[in-house]
Amino acid sequence: MKKQGTLLLDQKTIRNILDLKASIQAVENAFRFMGKGKTQMPSKIYLQLDKFQGDFRAMPAFIEGLSGTTLKWVNVHPGNQRKGLPTVMAIIILSDPSTGYPLCIMDGTYVTAVRTAAAGGVAAKYLARKDAKQAAIIGTGVQAKYQLLALQEVLQLKQVSVFGINAQAGQAYVKMMKKISRLKILPAKTIRECVRNADVIVTTTPSKKPLIKQAWLKPGVHINAIGADAKGKQELEAKIVKQAKVVVDSWEQAAHSGEINVPLRQGILKRSDVFADIGQIVTKKKAGRTNTQEITLFDSTGLAIQDTALANLIYTKALTLKKKQYMQFISSPLQETPGLVRGDI
Repeated sequence: MKKQGTLLLDQKTIRNILDLKASIQAVENAFRFMGKGKTQMPSKIYLQLDKFQGDFRAMPAFIEGLSGTTLKWVNVHPGNQRKGLPTVMAIIILSDPSTGYPLCIMDGTYVTAVRTAAAGGVAAKYLARKDAKQAAIIGTGVQAKYQLLALQEVLQLKQVSVFGINAQAGQAYVKMMKKISRLKILPAKTIRECVRNADVIVTTTPSKKPLIKQAWLKPGVHINAIGADAKGKQELEAKIVKQAKVVVDSWEQAAHSGEINVPLRQGILKRSDVFADIGQIVTKKKAGRTNTQEITLFDSTGLAIQDTALANLIYTKALTLKKKQYMQFISSPLQETPGLVRGDI
C-alpha cells in the first residue's frame, strides 16, 4: 500500500492558488448537487460562549461526486477587532470518504470569506436583473470587499455606493476598492442614500435591528442578506422580507439564524412565504427572477457544502503544484488583515 501523507496548507498558500471565479463555479456546482439531493449536511452545531461574547460552530458536509468530505471548526467573536484579530477564524479538515483518512488540514479563514462571497455571486447571477448597473454595499469589513468582487464577476456593474458607520473604515474601504475593482465607488452619508438607486444591495453587518426600510427600495432590486448568521440578527425591515421573493441557502439554518429568523419568530413570516432554496433555483426546479419589477432576496447563512467544494478545489490544485513547503503545519489562521468577515458598520 502506498504511503499516504496529510497535506497541511496555510492561508498564504491558499491565497496563491484560489481565485474567485473558480470559487463561484465550485459553489454553484455545490448548490446544484444540493438541489439534486446529492449532499449530506447536518445543521451547524453551536457552542454559545456568552461569557466571551462569541461562539464556535462545527460544520460537516459531504458531496457525492467529490473526492473529499469536510469538517470546519469556525468561531465568531465580534469583539476580536479590538484585539487585532479577525472576527471569524476557521480550520478545515478534508478527509477521504472511502477510508476516512485525513487528506488535508487547511486554514479556513480565507476560505470562509471567499465561499460566502461566492454564494452571493451565484445568487446574484440567478436573481438579480441582467441589466443591473448599480450596487449598494452596507458595511465596510472583509466580507464587503469580497461580496463586491464576486458581484463584479457575474454582473456588468458600473457604480457602487457604500455606507459604513465608521467614517475612517469607510474611507479605507473606498480607497481599497478603487484600486482592486473596475467600478466607480462612491461613499454615502446615510443608508437611505446608499440604497435608493441600487439594482443590487448587499448587507454585511452584525446588526440586530433593521437597517433598511422597504420605502427606500426601487422596484426590481435584488438583495443579498449576508450579515445575519445568528439568532436575533436582522438587517432588513420585516416588510421587505414579507414582500420579496425569498430564496434561502438552507431553510433550517435560515429559520434559526438567517435574515428570516426574526420575522418568523414574530409571526410576520411563515415557511410558506419562503419561495425556494438556492439549490432549487440553480437546478431550475423553481424559477429565479421572472420579471424586472419583483424584489428578490437571498438569505445567506453559509453552508458546509460550500466549504467542501472549495476545500476539494484547493486540495486538487495544491497537489498539482507538488511543492514540499506545503507539507508543513498551518503557520497561522490569522493572516487576513484584521476586520470583520461579516462586515462592520
